[in-house]
Amino acid sequence: MISFQAPGKAVIWGEYAVLAGAPAMVLAVNRFAECRIEPGGESWHCQSRGFDAESSVSAEDLLRGDVSMQTASAPLAAAAQTLDVHNLPPGASVLLDSRPFYATSEPSRKLGIGSSAAICTAACAALAEIDGQTLTFELALKAHRLLQQAEGSGIDVAAAFHGGVLKFVNGSPSPAVWPENLYFQFIWTGVSAKTTSHLQTFSDWRKTGNSQVLERLSAACTDLFANADLDRLAHYVECLKNLDSTANLGIYTQPHQLLDRLAIEQQLVYKPCGAGGGDIGIVFAGHKNDAEARKALDIYAQTARDLAFHPLSLEIATHGLKPTR
Repeated sequence: MISFQAPGKAVIWGEYAVLAGAPAMVLAVNRFAECRIEPGGESWHCQSRGFDAESSVSAEDLLRGDVSMQTASAPLAAAAQTLDVHNLPPGASVLLDSRPFYATSEPSRKLGIGSSAAICTAACAALAEIDGQTLTFELALKAHRLLQQAEGSGIDVAAAFHGGVLKFVNGSPSPAVWPENLYFQFIWTGVSAKTTSHLQTFSDWRKTGNSQVLERLSAACTDLFANADLDRLAHYVECLKNLDSTANLGIYTQPHQLLDRLAIEQQLVYKPCGAGGGDIGIVFAGHKNDAEARKALDIYAQTARDLAFHPLSLEIATHGLKPTR
């Protein structure tokens, strides 16, 4: 059996601005998607968990068929076609497991932490091993773009492939260091969002030529890499809100607005992670020591829980893609 796993992601800063060349910070988070392949039989039987589906296809279908996000075999087909696999067995039993990326209380609802990028990257690694290839980040990114039928920044694939804390700029990831004396807590809004619609709205808005708010957001990203403290994060959040209102992106939906007001009341900083509109957010504390910060974040988390939000125990995944045999 061949098995690989890849972590999810959370964008810490740089959403939207990364598409204009600004540096973004992304964390790989400790929720892992897994692809397991057991060669044998005359067809490829794919079982997807998390996104619950099953399908049986031929090896030829994987290499030549349409890629659709709505089938269990889609991530495998995107991987096979991108890698142009030459030694594909006629059949196999496949498990594509992304259950950790879904709400445990509501398994049909995604948290928004990069499930498709993680499962596609894991599938690429498994097929690359079968074919004797060396998988690169660039190939994993190409496969994910084929799967999504869209050109994203690639930041989610970078987290899945490399793990850890990354600086991501102009399609290129590099290791970064989490800022000292900056503490965090993730919150799920309880609402799943569709990233592609937000990105299309952003793309259409950019064609209007109104670039000042985006330039200010990009400058705030650069400042955060120079010195990420609570004041600079608060400034970044204001820039993100200005972009949202100017471009009508729908980042700050009512749940995010409520979580933002709660953070301001408690002298913390909150922001949505990624395209917004739902999914997860992150609240920051900038206290002098871990005990003070943890207390402040625990109070915030409990208040959020009382308001029917969902604090998440997400931490940094120190490794990216890896075999799980």
